[in-house]
Amino acid sequence: MNLIGILLLAVLLLSGLVVAALTKRRPVRLASFAIVAIVMAVAGFFLWQAYRWDRGFDQIHVGDVRERVVQIMGRPTADTDATIGIYGSQRAATDRVPGCAEQYWYYPFFTPECWGVALDAQGRVLETYHYISP
Repeated sequence: MNLIGILLLAVLLLSGLVVAALTKRRPVRLASFAIVAIVMAVAGFFLWQAYRWDRGFDQIHVGDVRERVVQIMGRPTADTDATIGIYGSQRAATDRVPGCAEQYWYYPFFTPECWGVALDAQGRVLETYHYISP
């Protein structure tokens, strides 16, 4: 979840709506509506992206190839090796997925959750996980 980004979008949206409601000058009003439209488009993109990840995640299975993961989920937000865990934390050797050479992480913009895919050296899926913060 990106708290600063969410707050920035909210401020821009509210500012655009307030200025559009309070001004009578046409150019200012049009600019305000443009800001609102851009904020809505950006928010819509991030919501669609999280929806895609949520729906696609159930289609990823152990043994699938890297290309299938990227085809279904898109490019990951982060691509790390087996030593890095969720949100860039260091993983202890006992916490690593056996045989894992690479991990794909998908972090949505609006929600405190993460989808992860562990891949072996040949690019095959070893394990998938979905973290949700309480």
